Amino acid sequence: MKIAVIRQKYVNYGGAEQFVSEYTTHLANAGHNIHIFANQWSSSGHSNIQVHPVRAIKLNSFLRTLTFAWYAARAVRAESFDIVQSHERTWFQDVYRAGDGCHREWLERRANYLPSVKRLTFRFNLFHQLVLRLEKAIFESGKCKKIIAISEMVKRDILKHYKLPEDRIEVVYNGVRLDRFHPDNKNRYRNEVRQRLGIAGDEVMVLFVGSGFERKGLEYLVKAVQFLERKNWRLVLVGKGNWERYLSFASDENRKKIIHLDPIDEIETLYASADLFALPSIYEPFGNANLEALASGLPIITSRNCGAAEIITPNKEGIVLEEPSDAKAIAEAIDYLMDPAIREPMGQSARSLAEKFTQERNAETMLIIYEKLA
Repeated sequence: MKIAVIRQKYVNYGGAEQFVSEYTTHLANAGHNIHIFANQWSSSGHSNIQVHPVRAIKLNSFLRTLTFAWYAARAVRAESFDIVQSHERTWFQDVYRAGDGCHREWLERRANYLPSVKRLTFRFNLFHQLVLRLEKAIFESGKCKKIIAISEMVKRDILKHYKLPEDRIEVVYNGVRLDRFHPDNKNRYRNEVRQRLGIAGDEVMVLFVGSGFERKGLEYLVKAVQFLERKNWRLVLVGKGNWERYLSFASDENRKKIIHLDPIDEIETLYASADLFALPSIYEPFGNANLEALASGLPIITSRNCGAAEIITPNKEGIVLEEPSDAKAIAEAIDYLMDPAIREPMGQSARSLAEKFTQERNAETMLIIYEKLA
Protein backbone atom coordinates (compact mmCIF):
# COMPACT_ATOMS: atom_id res chain seq x y z
CA MET A 1 0.00 0.00 0.00
CA LYS A 2 1.01 3.59 -0.60
CA ILE A 3 0.43 5.31 2.74
CA ALA A 4 0.74 9.00 3.58
CA VAL A 5 1.46 9.89 7.20
CA ILE A 6 1.12 13.48 8.39
CA ARG A 7 3.12 14.49 11.47
CA GLN A 8 4.68 17.89 12.25
CA LYS A 9 7.74 16.35 13.89
CA TYR A 10 9.10 13.08 12.52
CA VAL A 11 12.04 12.70 14.88
CA ASN A 12 13.63 10.09 17.14
CA TYR A 13 12.98 11.70 20.54
CA GLY A 14 9.77 12.13 22.51
CA GLY A 15 7.31 9.34 23.24
CA ALA A 16 4.74 10.20 20.56
CA GLU A 17 7.44 11.01 18.00
CA GLN A 18 9.28 7.75 18.60
CA PHE A 19 6.03 5.83 18.32
CA VAL A 20 5.34 7.30 14.85
CA SER A 21 8.92 6.64 13.74
CA GLU A 22 8.88 3.02 14.86
CA TYR A 23 5.33 2.46 13.57
CA THR A 24 6.15 3.71 10.07
CA THR A 25 9.40 1.72 10.03
CA HIS A 26 7.42 -1.43 10.85
CA LEU A 27 5.06 -0.73 7.94
CA ALA A 28 8.00 -0.05 5.63
CA ASN A 29 9.67 -3.31 6.66
CA ALA A 30 6.44 -5.07 5.67
CA GLY A 31 6.87 -3.71 2.13
CA HIS A 32 4.53 -0.73 2.21
CA ASN A 33 5.54 2.59 0.67
CA ILE A 34 5.43 5.24 3.38
CA HIS A 35 5.34 8.97 2.62
CA ILE A 36 5.96 11.25 5.59
CA PHE A 37 4.65 14.82 5.44
CA ALA A 38 6.53 16.73 8.14
CA ASN A 39 7.93 20.12 9.02
CA GLN A 40 10.78 18.74 11.11
CA TRP A 41 12.32 15.33 10.58
CA SER A 42 15.19 12.94 11.11
CA SER A 43 16.32 10.71 8.27
CA SER A 44 15.02 7.16 8.61
CA GLY A 45 17.48 5.75 6.08
CA HIS A 46 14.79 3.30 4.94
CA SER A 47 14.31 2.83 1.20
CA ASN A 48 10.52 2.52 1.63
CA ILE A 49 10.18 5.78 3.58
CA GLN A 50 10.16 9.12 1.78
CA VAL A 51 9.92 12.47 3.57
CA HIS A 52 8.01 15.39 2.03
CA PRO A 53 8.88 18.75 3.64
CA VAL A 54 5.83 20.78 4.68
CA ARG A 55 6.06 24.50 5.36
CA ALA A 56 4.87 26.11 8.59
CA ILE A 57 5.14 29.63 9.96
CA LYS A 58 6.55 29.22 13.45
CA LEU A 59 5.97 32.67 14.93
CA ASN A 60 3.48 31.23 17.43
CA SER A 61 1.34 28.13 18.06
CA PHE A 62 -1.63 29.54 16.17
CA LEU A 63 0.28 30.25 12.96
CA ARG A 64 2.30 27.04 13.16
CA THR A 65 -0.84 24.90 13.51
CA LEU A 66 -2.82 26.81 10.89
CA THR A 67 -0.12 26.92 8.22
CA PHE A 68 1.02 23.34 8.73
CA ALA A 69 -2.58 22.09 8.45
CA TRP A 70 -3.07 24.06 5.24
CA TYR A 71 0.23 23.20 3.54
CA ALA A 72 0.03 19.53 4.57
CA ALA A 73 -3.45 19.16 3.09
CA ARG A 74 -2.31 20.81 -0.14
CA ALA A 75 0.80 18.61 -0.38
CA VAL A 76 -1.09 15.37 0.23
CA ARG A 77 -3.80 16.24 -2.31
CA ALA A 78 -1.10 16.69 -4.97
CA GLU A 79 -0.51 12.91 -5.02
CA SER A 80 -2.59 9.76 -4.94
CA PHE A 81 -2.47 7.50 -1.88
CA ASP A 82 -4.30 4.38 -0.76
CA ILE A 83 -4.57 5.80 2.76
CA VAL A 84 -3.85 9.19 4.31
CA GLN A 85 -3.34 9.00 8.06
CA SER A 86 -2.83 12.15 10.07
CA HIS A 87 -1.37 12.45 13.55
CA GLU A 88 -2.18 16.17 13.45
CA ARG A 89 -5.45 18.05 13.11
CA THR A 90 -5.61 18.94 9.39
CA TRP A 91 -8.27 19.39 6.73
CA PHE A 92 -7.52 16.23 4.77
CA GLN A 93 -7.14 12.66 6.03
CA ASP A 94 -8.82 9.27 5.71
CA VAL A 95 -7.71 8.24 9.20
CA TYR A 96 -7.10 10.55 12.13
CA ARG A 97 -5.14 9.18 15.06
CA ALA A 98 -6.26 11.15 18.11
CA GLY A 99 -2.90 10.85 19.85
CA ASP A 100 -3.48 14.16 21.63
CA GLY A 101 -6.92 13.03 22.77
CA CYS A 102 -9.89 15.39 22.68
CA HIS A 103 -8.81 19.03 22.98
CA ARG A 104 -12.18 20.20 24.29
CA GLU A 105 -11.94 17.69 27.13
CA TRP A 106 -8.35 18.77 27.88
CA LEU A 107 -9.50 22.40 28.17
CA GLU A 108 -12.29 21.38 30.53
CA ARG A 109 -9.98 19.40 32.78
CA ARG A 110 -7.27 22.05 32.66
CA ALA A 111 -9.78 24.66 33.82
CA ASN A 112 -10.16 22.78 37.10
CA TYR A 113 -6.51 23.55 37.93
CA LEU A 114 -6.41 27.21 36.86
CA PRO A 115 -7.36 30.45 38.65
CA SER A 116 -10.67 31.89 37.42
CA VAL A 117 -9.05 34.84 35.59
CA LYS A 118 -6.72 32.63 33.55
CA ARG A 119 -9.59 30.20 32.95
CA LEU A 120 -11.52 32.99 31.25
CA THR A 121 -8.65 34.18 29.06
CA PHE A 122 -7.71 30.85 27.53
CA ARG A 123 -11.28 30.30 26.38
CA PHE A 124 -10.73 33.16 23.93
CA ASN A 125 -7.21 32.13 22.95
CA LEU A 126 -6.90 32.02 19.14
CA PHE A 127 -4.82 28.85 19.20
CA HIS A 128 -7.41 26.94 21.22
CA GLN A 129 -10.22 28.23 19.03
CA LEU A 130 -8.38 27.03 15.91
CA VAL A 131 -7.73 23.58 17.36
CA LEU A 132 -11.38 23.24 18.39
CA ARG A 133 -12.53 24.17 14.86
CA LEU A 134 -10.15 21.67 13.27
CA GLU A 135 -11.22 19.02 15.77
CA LYS A 136 -14.91 19.62 15.11
CA ALA A 137 -14.34 19.39 11.34
CA ILE A 138 -12.52 16.06 11.70
CA PHE A 139 -15.05 14.49 14.05
CA GLU A 140 -18.33 15.82 12.66
CA SER A 141 -17.90 16.51 8.92
CA GLY A 142 -17.84 12.84 7.92
CA LYS A 143 -14.92 13.38 5.53
CA CYS A 144 -12.56 11.53 7.84
CA LYS A 145 -13.48 7.86 7.50
CA LYS A 146 -12.03 6.52 10.76
CA ILE A 147 -10.99 8.04 14.08
CA ILE A 148 -8.35 6.09 16.03
CA ALA A 149 -8.75 6.61 19.77
CA ILE A 150 -5.72 5.39 21.68
CA SER A 151 -7.78 4.53 24.76
CA GLU A 152 -11.39 3.99 25.76
CA MET A 153 -11.11 7.25 27.70
CA VAL A 154 -10.40 9.18 24.50
CA LYS A 155 -13.32 7.52 22.74
CA ARG A 156 -15.66 8.53 25.58
CA ASP A 157 -14.33 12.09 25.50
CA ILE A 158 -14.91 12.44 21.75
CA LEU A 159 -18.46 11.09 21.98
CA LYS A 160 -19.12 13.36 24.96
CA HIS A 161 -18.29 16.55 23.04
CA TYR A 162 -19.04 15.78 19.39
CA LYS A 163 -21.82 14.28 17.29
CA LEU A 164 -20.63 11.32 15.26
CA PRO A 165 -21.50 7.63 14.90
CA GLU A 166 -19.76 5.53 17.53
CA ASP A 167 -18.63 3.01 14.90
CA ARG A 168 -16.45 5.65 13.23
CA ILE A 169 -14.20 5.47 16.27
CA GLU A 170 -11.86 2.51 16.72
CA VAL A 171 -9.85 2.01 19.92
CA VAL A 172 -6.30 0.90 19.12
CA TYR A 173 -3.89 0.93 22.02
CA ASN A 174 -0.29 1.98 21.48
CA GLY A 175 2.44 -0.58 21.02
CA VAL A 176 5.98 -0.71 22.38
CA ARG A 177 9.23 -2.26 21.19
CA LEU A 178 9.75 -5.06 23.67
CA ASP A 179 13.32 -5.68 22.52
CA ARG A 180 14.37 -2.08 23.12
CA PHE A 181 12.58 -1.62 26.45
CA HIS A 182 13.46 -4.70 28.46
CA PRO A 183 14.28 -5.52 32.12
CA ASP A 184 17.56 -7.11 31.00
CA ASN A 185 18.80 -3.61 30.11
CA LYS A 186 19.51 -3.13 33.81
CA ASN A 187 22.49 -5.45 33.52
CA ARG A 188 23.91 -3.35 30.68
CA TYR A 189 23.20 0.24 31.71
CA ARG A 190 22.18 0.62 35.37
CA ASN A 191 25.56 0.97 37.09
CA GLU A 192 27.13 3.12 34.37
CA VAL A 193 24.20 5.56 34.10
CA ARG A 194 23.77 5.89 37.87
CA GLN A 195 27.46 6.58 38.30
CA ARG A 196 27.30 9.28 35.64
CA LEU A 197 24.26 10.88 37.30
CA GLY A 198 25.72 10.60 40.80
CA ILE A 199 23.02 8.24 42.10
CA ALA A 200 24.13 5.69 44.69
CA GLY A 201 23.25 2.03 44.35
CA ASP A 202 21.05 2.06 47.45
CA GLU A 203 19.08 5.16 46.41
CA VAL A 204 15.63 4.64 44.87
CA MET A 205 15.45 6.40 41.50
CA VAL A 206 12.04 7.75 40.56
CA LEU A 207 11.80 8.56 36.83
CA PHE A 208 9.53 11.04 35.02
CA VAL A 209 9.63 11.25 31.20
CA GLY A 210 7.60 13.75 29.20
CA SER A 211 7.28 17.27 27.87
CA GLY A 212 4.22 19.47 28.29
CA PHE A 213 4.89 19.64 32.02
CA GLU A 214 1.58 21.26 32.99
CA ARG A 215 -0.50 18.52 31.38
CA LYS A 216 1.70 15.73 32.73
CA GLY A 217 1.38 16.91 36.34
CA LEU A 218 5.07 17.66 36.96
CA GLU A 219 4.17 20.38 39.48
CA TYR A 220 2.45 17.86 41.74
CA LEU A 221 5.24 15.29 41.44
CA VAL A 222 7.85 17.86 42.49
CA LYS A 223 5.63 19.04 45.35
CA ALA A 224 5.24 15.43 46.51
CA VAL A 225 8.89 14.97 47.49
CA GLN A 226 8.46 17.18 50.57
CA PHE A 227 6.03 14.60 51.98
CA LEU A 228 8.23 11.53 51.46
CA GLU A 229 8.91 9.65 54.68
CA ARG A 230 11.86 7.72 53.27
CA LYS A 231 14.88 9.83 52.42
CA ASN A 232 16.91 7.55 50.13
CA TRP A 233 15.22 8.82 46.96
CA ARG A 234 16.40 10.60 43.79
CA LEU A 235 14.04 12.09 41.23
CA VAL A 236 15.15 12.16 37.59
CA LEU A 237 13.10 14.32 35.23
CA VAL A 238 13.48 14.01 31.47
CA GLY A 239 11.80 16.41 29.07
CA LYS A 240 11.79 19.86 27.52
CA GLY A 241 10.28 22.91 29.17
CA ASN A 242 10.63 25.59 31.84
CA TRP A 243 12.67 23.68 34.40
CA GLU A 244 13.14 26.62 36.77
CA ARG A 245 9.41 27.14 37.18
CA TYR A 246 8.77 23.53 38.15
CA LEU A 247 11.87 23.05 40.28
CA SER A 248 10.78 26.09 42.31
CA PHE A 249 8.09 23.89 43.87
CA ALA A 250 10.83 22.00 45.77
CA SER A 251 12.85 23.24 48.73
CA ASP A 252 16.52 24.09 48.25
CA GLU A 253 17.46 20.88 50.06
CA ASN A 254 15.19 18.70 47.93
CA ARG A 255 16.32 20.37 44.70
CA LYS A 256 19.77 18.88 45.32
CA LYS A 257 18.18 15.42 44.97
CA ILE A 258 16.40 16.24 41.68
CA ILE A 259 18.15 15.79 38.33
CA HIS A 260 16.66 17.25 35.15
CA LEU A 261 17.75 16.21 31.68
CA ASP A 262 16.84 17.15 28.13
CA PRO A 263 15.33 14.39 25.95
CA ILE A 264 17.87 11.78 24.84
CA ASP A 265 17.77 9.20 22.05
CA GLU A 266 18.84 6.36 24.36
CA ILE A 267 15.92 6.82 26.77
CA GLU A 268 15.88 3.06 27.44
CA THR A 269 19.11 3.50 29.43
CA LEU A 270 17.29 5.74 31.93
CA TYR A 271 14.41 3.29 32.35
CA ALA A 272 17.04 0.61 33.00
CA SER A 273 18.56 2.77 35.74
CA ALA A 274 15.27 3.60 37.48
CA ASP A 275 13.34 1.74 40.17
CA LEU A 276 9.87 3.14 39.49
CA PHE A 277 8.11 5.51 37.11
CA ALA A 278 5.73 8.38 37.87
CA LEU A 279 3.45 10.31 35.49
CA PRO A 280 0.57 11.94 37.44
CA SER A 281 -1.06 13.53 34.39
CA ILE A 282 -3.97 15.96 34.46
CA TYR A 283 -4.94 14.68 31.01
CA GLU A 284 -3.07 11.96 29.13
CA PRO A 285 -4.74 10.17 26.20
CA PHE A 286 -2.53 7.14 26.87
CA GLY A 287 1.09 8.01 27.59
CA ASN A 288 3.71 6.07 25.62
CA ALA A 289 6.16 6.58 28.46
CA ASN A 290 3.90 4.50 30.72
CA LEU A 291 4.14 1.59 28.29
CA GLU A 292 7.91 1.99 27.92
CA ALA A 293 8.27 1.90 31.71
CA LEU A 294 6.08 -1.21 32.01
CA ALA A 295 8.08 -2.96 29.29
CA SER A 296 11.27 -2.06 31.17
CA GLY A 297 9.93 -3.84 34.25
CA LEU A 298 9.08 -0.73 36.26
CA PRO A 299 5.93 -0.34 38.36
CA ILE A 300 4.21 2.92 37.43
CA ILE A 301 2.35 5.65 39.26
CA THR A 302 -0.24 7.27 37.01
CA SER A 303 -3.67 8.87 37.34
CA ARG A 304 -7.29 8.15 36.47
CA ASN A 305 -6.95 10.95 33.91
CA CYS A 306 -4.53 8.81 31.89
CA GLY A 307 -5.67 6.32 29.25
CA ALA A 308 -3.00 3.83 30.34
CA ALA A 309 -4.80 3.52 33.69
CA GLU A 310 -7.35 1.33 31.84
CA ILE A 311 -4.82 -1.46 31.38
CA ILE A 312 -3.39 -1.28 34.90
CA THR A 313 -4.59 -3.50 37.72
CA PRO A 314 -3.99 -1.32 40.81
CA ASN A 315 -1.27 -2.67 43.11
CA LYS A 316 -0.34 -5.30 40.55
CA GLU A 317 1.53 -3.39 37.83
CA GLY A 318 1.36 0.02 39.44
CA ILE A 319 -0.70 2.55 41.36
CA VAL A 320 -3.52 4.63 39.89
CA LEU A 321 -4.13 7.99 41.58
CA GLU A 322 -7.68 9.25 41.87
CA GLU A 323 -6.53 12.89 41.86
CA PRO A 324 -3.23 13.82 40.15
CA SER A 325 -2.90 17.10 42.06
CA ASP A 326 -2.83 15.32 45.44
CA ALA A 327 0.87 15.62 46.24
CA LYS A 328 0.49 13.68 49.50
CA ALA A 329 -1.10 10.75 47.66
CA ILE A 330 1.77 10.77 45.16
CA ALA A 331 4.26 10.72 48.04
CA GLU A 332 2.43 7.81 49.68
CA ALA A 333 2.57 5.87 46.41
CA ILE A 334 6.31 6.50 46.06
CA ASP A 335 6.96 5.55 49.69
CA TYR A 336 4.98 2.34 49.18
CA LEU A 337 6.97 1.38 46.08
CA MET A 338 10.32 2.14 47.70
CA ASP A 339 10.03 -1.22 49.44
CA PRO A 340 11.79 -3.72 47.11
CA ALA A 341 9.63 -6.58 48.42
CA ILE A 342 6.62 -4.75 46.96
CA ARG A 343 8.27 -3.07 44.00
CA GLU A 344 10.07 -6.00 42.39
CA PRO A 345 7.08 -8.37 41.97
CA MET A 346 5.09 -5.44 40.57
CA GLY A 347 7.90 -4.83 38.08
CA GLN A 348 7.65 -8.43 36.89
CA SER A 349 3.90 -8.06 36.44
CA ALA A 350 4.49 -4.78 34.60
CA ARG A 351 6.65 -6.53 32.01
CA SER A 352 4.08 -9.31 31.55
CA LEU A 353 1.39 -6.70 30.92
CA ALA A 354 3.51 -4.78 28.39
CA GLU A 355 4.06 -7.96 26.37
CA LYS A 356 0.39 -7.76 25.31
CA PHE A 357 0.98 -4.38 23.65
CA THR A 358 3.54 -4.91 20.94
CA GLN A 359 4.40 -2.57 18.08
CA GLU A 360 3.68 -5.47 15.72
CA ARG A 361 0.17 -5.96 17.08
CA ASN A 362 -0.54 -2.25 16.76
CA ALA A 363 0.66 -2.12 13.15
CA GLU A 364 -1.24 -5.26 12.16
CA THR A 365 -4.46 -3.85 13.63
CA MET A 366 -3.97 -0.61 11.70
CA LEU A 367 -3.33 -2.48 8.44
CA ILE A 368 -6.63 -4.32 8.83
CA ILE A 369 -8.36 -0.95 9.22
CA TYR A 370 -6.53 0.43 6.15
CA GLU A 371 -7.55 -2.54 4.02
CA LYS A 372 -11.20 -2.09 4.92
CA LEU A 373 -11.06 1.60 3.96
CA ALA A 374 -8.88 1.43 0.83
